Amino acid sequence: MISVCMATYNGGKFIREQLESILSQLSPDAEIVIADDGSTDDTLAVVESLGDSRICVLPAEKHLGVIYNYERALQASKGEIVFLADQDDIWLSGKVEKTLAALNEADLVTHDAWMLRPSGESDSSWVCSGKLSDIRAYRSGVVANWWKNTFTGCCMAFRRNILDKALPFPKNLPMHDQWLGVVAEKNFKVKSMDEPLVEYRQHSTNATHIGNSPAGVFQKIKWRLNLAKALFLNV
Repeated sequence: MISVCMATYNGGKFIREQLESILSQLSPDAEIVIADDGSTDDTLAVVESLGDSRICVLPAEKHLGVIYNYERALQASKGEIVFLADQDDIWLSGKVEKTLAALNEADLVTHDAWMLRPSGESDSSWVCSGKLSDIRAYRSGVVANWWKNTFTGCCMAFRRNILDKALPFPKNLPMHDQWLGVVAEKNFKVKSMDEPLVEYRQHSTNATHIGNSPAGVFQKIKWRLNLAKALFLNV
């Protein structure tokens, strides 16, 4: 069984297109677990309008932020294979099939993506600005990804044994995808695919801005120390 885990927050503008691109690739017994973080727009109404029984929505209990909202979705998932999905991207045809094939040789798979940016001042039309790997190329190893994360959640899928090691999330993580990636690097086999399988939208309301972290030096040092401690305790 496949579980797709998504964290949502005011994503009504793009979420229909994303969910349709995912649902078209899933079998009848798959699930999409959506953890909403208190959206005040039409996100939940759009999700409900799809009327697909494979979608399970976890309403917000309190505002958690992207990292621990993803944790909520992962904790509720039931699948042996877990995909992460952003609320505003588009899954390209063949993503599920090709990722599952790669998972025959690994516990966690990461792949490339096409980067999309608005062609003008609005988000009504988009142009490709290159590959994700041009900005954030995957590097293997715990130390490399502890120092500088090269995992991107929307490009990741993994076996449940990763979650058995990674959940519950430690406090004060830099990002959920980095934690899942370093846990996999430490304990399991990771495989990288060169093919872009997602159209990755970059816009003003993204939770993550690739290649442009607003965090200061001391915050980055604190994150690395917290991550090192969590990895040491992750036995």
